[in-house]
Amino acid sequence: MVSRSTSRTAPAAWHERLDGGLRKQPVQERSRAMVEHVLTTAAELVENVGYEAVVGSPTLLLEKSGVSRGSFYAFFETPESVLDELCYRQMRDATASFQQALDDRRGKRWTEIVDVVIDYYTQEHRTPLIRELWVRQNLTDRVRILDEACIEDWAGRILGQFQRHAPLFGELTQLHCSVALHALERLVQFAFTDDEDGDAVILDQAHFMLTRFFAGHSGR
Repeated sequence: MVSRSTSRTAPAAWHERLDGGLRKQPVQERSRAMVEHVLTTAAELVENVGYEAVVGSPTLLLEKSGVSRGSFYAFFETPESVLDELCYRQMRDATASFQQALDDRRGKRWTEIVDVVIDYYTQEHRTPLIRELWVRQNLTDRVRILDEACIEDWAGRILGQFQRHAPLFGELTQLHCSVALHALERLVQFAFTDDEDGDAVILDQAHFMLTRFFAGHSGR
């Protein structure tokens, strides 16, 4: 008999439980290529002319992508839903690369976790698409739900990293990690509001605050 403890499976990642902005998943290769082309075009438009221009003109995305109305609306309800899918994929791919960054750390000092998190957020926000959507808060209600789920997922991943430094952080919870990430996200957005490279002073302060925050939960 398999014990209850060994038969448990890890909870599904947020992107395995939630959908993005597609009405349906493309099955045929031609449909998949068309969806990818629309998403690539949307990302370029957001970076070049801004979020408002894309969602404010229903025809702009159609004209620039060269996709017929029938093909477009078979997979997307609105231009906003295209951006929902774009954000969904951005967060999904970021989750995988964030986990890889955590796994690649040496693992000798817990402060490395803070270094990885700060560096990852900094590099991510140097992407024009991230600044236009997240820093300028051009997020739909759907994306905000996805973003919240993503942060909770990342908080669990960070908690797992801190637990590798037992007996330190025995009292640290996923809620603590979630609070830290929410605070960091606001600080990084502040750092990139007027500086596309990120204000170094603000980023240094974010690193300082996060380090002190987790040090306070280290049990020392």
